[in-house]
Amino acid sequence: MTTLDSKLLQKLLESAAETLDGEWVLLGGTLLPALGLDTRPTVDVDLVSLEKNSNEKSFQLMQLAESLGLPVETINQAAAYFLEKTGYTRGDLILLKRGSRATIYRPTLALFWKLKISRLSESDLSDCLHYLKLSKDHGETVDQAALGALIDQELRDRPTADRAARLAELERSLQELE
Repeated sequence: MTTLDSKLLQKLLESAAETLDGEWVLLGGTLLPALGLDTRPTVDVDLVSLEKNSNEKSFQLMQLAESLGLPVETINQAAAYFLEKTGYTRGDLILLKRGSRATIYRPTLALFWKLKISRLSESDLSDCLHYLKLSKDHGETVDQAALGALIDQELRDRPTADRAARLAELERSLQELE
């Protein structure tokens, strides 16, 4: 599989904004490289149409990836399922790129954490910590109470010792903001 870096992701996003239609949101591990943070390698793109029943749009995105020399398997539409499960609203989206045909958003910090925290692997933890720093550096609102409540809920679900340690690290990162 092709490893995606910030340069390749920028090319994909530029092309998507000019050739795809509608509204999209970039999620997952590709978000950080798309914002210029090449913190870890990633091999798939979680770019999801905000339209319901968007099979045709997913197909167009796969065609776009292929036209850029990427395997169609690079496009991961599983994120659409997890996004819907969060019950997100438009207030959970931040403009990332507006093109002549498409608008691409990124999630707020709270939505990003909601999407990552249920699994919270080592790479998810790293992504959450980097996105927290990026959000703070961009002057975005960091709702510490809401993020703390999200962590508390996950801790109540009695996670494994490793996952509990990662949740504790997230919690410490929030406390350091105070």
